[in-house]
Amino acid sequence: MEPDQTIDINALKAQVDAEIAARLLIEADSARYIQRRGFCVGDLKLLVPLDAASEVLEMPPLFRLPGAPTGIVGLANRHGRVVPAMDLSVLFEMSFGRAASSWLLVCGRGDEAVGLVIDSLPERKSFVQDDEIGLAEIKHPIASYAKAAYRQGQDIWIDIDTEEFFAKVFRVEHSSV
Repeated sequence: MEPDQTIDINALKAQVDAEIAARLLIEADSARYIQRRGFCVGDLKLLVPLDAASEVLEMPPLFRLPGAPTGIVGLANRHGRVVPAMDLSVLFEMSFGRAASSWLLVCGRGDEAVGLVIDSLPERKSFVQDDEIGLAEIKHPIASYAKAAYRQGQDIWIDIDTEEFFAKVFRVEHSSV
């Protein structure tokens, strides 16, 4: 800074205040919305938290696992790790025509990863609190694993508690520490 230059403290303060106000508006706006990742399995519209899904890929080769729990249709090799692949249509005995191409949505990371066979590419979904409906309105058995459900137009999106759901399917007991 040159010796004859001065800093307008009020202008600098106003600029910093404006930047802080802009950030607060962005945070407040995002807090108003419930953000999830949505996908379809047949006519079933499901949601998972944005951070629950780690990868989406075209259906890889699956290797059969004898004696696997119902709905586990095989194992996929993902980056050198074995990931169980779950097909909800098998688990819940849903009958519908499969989409032309299926995808594997990997939820979780590392040893906690589970792949879900899905019929549509996942997309970011936003809901407001007023979109929430009572879980009693959901007639599908997956509702017992739901945290919430939201109406968007004619569609009902079911927000799945993936940890509870996967633990139940794999019959994993949570330790109380």
